[in-house]
Amino acid sequence: MSDTVLIGQIEHETNTFSALPTDMSAFADASLHYGDDVIADLEGTNTAVGGFLRVASEENWDVVPTVAADATPGGVVTAEARETLLEAVLTGIERTDPDGVLLALHGAMVSEGERDGDGYILDRVRDAVGDDVPVMASLDLHANISTRMATHADGLFGYDTYPHVDIGDTGETAARAMAATLRGELAPEIVVERAPLLPPLPELRTETEPMASLLAAAADDEGDGIPDVSVFGGFAQADVDHAGFSVVGVADRSVADDVRERCRALADEAVDRRDEFDRDYTSVADAAAEAATWDGDAPLLLADISDNPGGGSAQDGTALLAALLDAGVEDAALATIYDPEAVAAAAEAGVGAELSLSLGGRSGENGDPLDVTGRVRLLSDGNYRNYGPMSTGLDVSFGRTALLDVDGIDVLVGSHRQQPYDPEAFRSQGITPERERVLVLKSTVHYRAAFEPLVGAVREVATPGLCSPDLSAFDYQHVPRPIYPLDDVV
Repeated sequence: MSDTVLIGQIEHETNTFSALPTDMSAFADASLHYGDDVIADLEGTNTAVGGFLRVASEENWDVVPTVAADATPGGVVTAEARETLLEAVLTGIERTDPDGVLLALHGAMVSEGERDGDGYILDRVRDAVGDDVPVMASLDLHANISTRMATHADGLFGYDTYPHVDIGDTGETAARAMAATLRGELAPEIVVERAPLLPPLPELRTETEPMASLLAAAADDEGDGIPDVSVFGGFAQADVDHAGFSVVGVADRSVADDVRERCRALADEAVDRRDEFDRDYTSVADAAAEAATWDGDAPLLLADISDNPGGGSAQDGTALLAALLDAGVEDAALATIYDPEAVAAAAEAGVGAELSLSLGGRSGENGDPLDVTGRVRLLSDGNYRNYGPMSTGLDVSFGRTALLDVDGIDVLVGSHRQQPYDPEAFRSQGITPERERVLVLKSTVHYRAAFEPLVGAVREVATPGLCSPDLSAFDYQHVPRPIYPLDDVV
């Protein structure tokens, strides 16, 4: 008789410094699927749910799809949104009495009334299924691991890459551990070892040190009875009391003590190498100056790392665009400024029209609006599909979108906040990125997976925004102290 496994996804990376609430409309704008549509829309994709479904097919499970929800990172998740999505999972549990539960979570959700949003979800699921039903979850590499999360789950499995090109693989790892548990081959236990570190987002890139060797060592620790050892860098823009770096192992109880020692050693190594999490960034002025004279065979890519919607920034900053215009830069393309009002004005003017408007800066988080005059080159629904190595096959959208030619710079303006980490963000709107002289992306690291092969050089530009790597700019009230780089640690 086949095992019954319930699957669900409730993902959000919450930037607690953002005033933009994350409600149900934010999930609907990004990725929201219910019931059988979870399978129809996500099967075959490079997502955690896609990974769950691949193993489910191999294991011949009876799958109970409930909900798959993911909103662009932003401010605190409303209680209504949290409870609406969780209710879909709990209703599925009540109706089917599953043998196991697989969840795709983020690990850095903060919600109204429950600042440990992921721990709350796991707590409620554990209460619904009881102690004997295994509950396992895939998590983002930027998860802030809480004691509550580890207490109410039987397995927590993190991405090993940033850019996150292994999301589907992580789903498979979690599902294979579930299969081993259901067969009686694994008695899973979670071990958590923490480090007083809060690395900024760019410094967690897994192709660079110290993350590259820390993750390689974690992989070496995996094997018989140890399905996974994850290095979680944490999410620095979530001001919560469980924020920070951790190493988490999922192991059979017979070897859990040994795995704990290995995880502790990795956490201590990360502290010893904390200075390697520091790096320099390009100023807005220097980026504009280089862009004005760039004559390489492939585009210069300027990454607007601080106004990244993928980390919860408003995506409406114009500091870099203003500098490029002042420097006379042409043959450039920028993705994407979030400004539904500007899109509406462009749509009213129509394709081919020239109009003057105030662009961006409406959130109050990233400076003032920028007055520009541009020609409307294209209007679209903003929909496209990722074909690059990250979230391959996933349908995403900028919402109603306008392409404006502003003094030789093609500026994509969208109605949904969406990180443009796939070249289809440009191609779907009539721009061939390889043919531009300069590309500008509001993204911190994810763009590297698909864009680096297309460009001649990359500059990480320290613009204003809620993903700034300068953590001293934020008023932390809740993170554990002392913690590096906010404090000296020994």
